[in-house]
Amino acid sequence: MKNDLNISLLFYPSMSIDDIRYSIDIINDSLIIKKQIIDDKEYRGKLTSNQCMEIKKLTYILNQKYDRTNNREIVVQDVWGCTLKVGSQIYFADNFFSFVPQSKTMGWQAPPEEIKLLIDYIVSLSPIPIELYGFS
Repeated sequence: MKNDLNISLLFYPSMSIDDIRYSIDIINDSLIIKKQIIDDKEYRGKLTSNQCMEIKKLTYILNQKYDRTNNREIVVQDVWGCTLKVGSQIYFADNFFSFVPQSKTMGWQAPPEEIKLLIDYIVSLSPIPIELYGFS
């Protein structure tokens, strides 16, 4: 079975897209995770065919792109930005990313369900903890 996966998931401090703290890249059946905070870590491994199939199922249902980067002008401390790229297309970008509803008072919106499912699954594959202030 041909694994033609090409996915990048990036986490960075809000409004600081050039300051990537965590990156998860899936290229075919390769999983590459980088943590670039105080104690830099990197992991390289292989995905199983079942994991590749699950990722393909979750990416297949993506039918809309979500760009929430322009609707927030302020920088909020302890908030993360997130970008999800599948192939050459950015399907999700948000400067105020969290799955934790505590930030609702500042205009927080949950990611769309199909995006949340894919991000949750990709993050669950990481042997390096992804710690986004209550996200992990």
